[in-house]
Amino acid sequence: MGMLYLNAPFGGADVGDFYRRRIARVFPLYLVVVLASFFAPNFTAMRVLYPIDASNIADHLLFIRATSVLWTVPIEVQFYALFGVIWFMFSINRSASLLLLVATIPLLVIVSDPLGARLFFLSYFMIGIAVSQLPRVSSNAAFLAACVLFYAGMPAVSQSIGLDFFSFWKSPLNLAASGLLVYTAIAAPLATVTLGSAPMRYLGAISYSIYLLHWPVMTQVARLINYKQDPALFAITSMVGSLVAATLTFWAIERPARRLIMTRITRQTSQAVPAAAGA
Repeated sequence: MGMLYLNAPFGGADVGDFYRRRIARVFPLYLVVVLASFFAPNFTAMRVLYPIDASNIADHLLFIRATSVLWTVPIEVQFYALFGVIWFMFSINRSASLLLLVATIPLLVIVSDPLGARLFFLSYFMIGIAVSQLPRVSSNAAFLAACVLFYAGMPAVSQSIGLDFFSFWKSPLNLAASGLLVYTAIAAPLATVTLGSAPMRYLGAISYSIYLLHWPVMTQVARLINYKQDPALFAITSMVGSLVAATLTFWAIERPARRLIMTRITRQTSQAVPAAAGA
């Protein structure tokens, strides 16, 4: 988002385009999954999606908070609202805004009030915005070092090497590793060859579907395969099942809905402009 928009002028059309694209990308499949999870218990005794009922359906639909792995989606949508403010600030003074943004990151890390957990997650978005404005560094060594650091931040790894001072999401190590990995991957030739390959680009295209569906798939696989007795079979079956489910929903729901939203809005906008001009 930083690379695509912060270097563009801040204006009504550009801001509207940003929010249209974000809505078209995030809302359709998320809402389908939420509503399917809510109505599923009425049709089957076996819950196959997420524990959503009358007590929390409003929170999910209003992007206030969400259950299970869906919890990140409301936080992402909330950041979209904040991004408009950041974009406006950058349009006024880029250098001062970047300094303020960077200074905000450690403040978010140390916040300990009841909203601290949610505020801390904004630091990941802030890191991404800051990275998007830094000069590019083309270094395979730096990219590999970032991969190693990111791997070291994984819970099981950090525990085994005595670096588990913080919970995973609140780990400064994980935050720094994430930012460094994104920064080095932008221009490193090795990242272009690997992460920029056709298979990885396809995984990137369906990644949102994978994210929303991998947990229900794993839950159903666990009913058939004991992950403790046969972890390899469980992992392979879960990955294949997630890819199949994500591919189906991407082509059947996510992509058509995105095209429909963008096409209808574009048509309405193009029709409104001549009408306004004539008036």
